[in-house]
Amino acid sequence: MSKLKTYEQGIRQKAGKLGSDGCSGVPEFYHWCCLEHDVHYRTHLRWRIHYTHEGNYMVPFGSITRREADKEFRQCIQYRSKFGRFSPMASWRWAGVRLFGQKGWNAGVYTE
Repeated sequence: MSKLKTYEQGIRQKAGKLGSDGCSGVPEFYHWCCLEHDVHYRTHLRWRIHYTHEGNYMVPFGSITRREADKEFRQCIQYRSKFGRFSPMASWRWAGVRLFGQKGWNAGVYTE
């Protein structure tokens, strides 16, 4: 069991195990959002942290569609941007994954 304390730590750990490269082909702005998006794309699952006395760990709690993963990616960037939901970068990155992300989505395979 891991000593995870937050969802963010869990996603970072899961992304590392999956070999995530973060923001592929673009500057690493909003790196954490890219990691979460990679985890969604590679597993096709939603994740949450499960707290126990022995340790905390990430568990899947349902599937996620490509459209949902891309929407959450855009919202993640909007949440962290000073422009909020009007963030141009959120729109550009969302458009990029919608237009060019199908190959990455298709390559996704769940691994524990």
